[in-house]
Amino acid sequence: MIRMPGPHQMYRLIPDDDSVRILGQANRKSLGRRFTLVSWNMHKARKRAWLDDLTLLCEDADFVLLQEAVLHGDRPHAFHLESGFEWVMGQNFAHRLRGGRTSGVKTGSRIASISHQVLRSADHEPFIRLPKTILATAYNLKAPDETLLLLNIHAVNFVSAIKFSRQIEQLKFVIEQHRGSVILAGDFNTWNPRRRKILFRAVAQFELHRVPVAAPLWRHLGQVLDHVFYRGVVLKKAWAVLNVKSSDHIPLKVEFERWVPAP
Repeated sequence: MIRMPGPHQMYRLIPDDDSVRILGQANRKSLGRRFTLVSWNMHKARKRAWLDDLTLLCEDADFVLLQEAVLHGDRPHAFHLESGFEWVMGQNFAHRLRGGRTSGVKTGSRIASISHQVLRSADHEPFIRLPKTILATAYNLKAPDETLLLLNIHAVNFVSAIKFSRQIEQLKFVIEQHRGSVILAGDFNTWNPRRRKILFRAVAQFELHRVPVAAPLWRHLGQVLDHVFYRGVVLKKAWAVLNVKSSDHIPLKVEFERWVPAP
């Protein structure tokens, strides 16, 4: 479980009953040695083909990390109930979108989570005047002592590099507590070299490796916004899912293998 910080901490951990919703039910007790992860900013499901695209992405995935996901008035969509995934959503927006929807980050998994926590950025974006969110979920992969920590992030945008760095620093608090495998993925809004440098310096301190994959059709000012980083698992292959057209971001798909020590 994630330990609560003291009052000196520069960020806020939000009680589960304030922002977290559990939707659907995982259909597996455990995963095989190999597992597949998808990370995708789904653009608040604004285009009609979003459900078809999400269904396709989930077909052979074990974990799905969504940014700009939506929840319709706290009620699960039929997809949540039928997908075979447990969906943990960290609602970010204090106001309701059109039709009573909330937005935030959402993590789906074929196995049930053992803990979850939302971290909101200390700084707000200037236009919407709201924070951005990190969702931390943990899973037992095979045995009680083999735990995977997933960090799903939508990074704060349109702010100074110092404010961006403050949110990235939040990751340190969670990662330092976890002794097992870690995967960090999401939309980092690294649209300039300075932001990218801040991010890459931080993940190097966390001993995370970047998955060498990017969506060539989606760059902003020549920079890649979406990344996947990992530690304690073995990277097998990764690719961008270029046939998905329902968002202004391209999904990244990665196959990992659980690291098993030699006998």
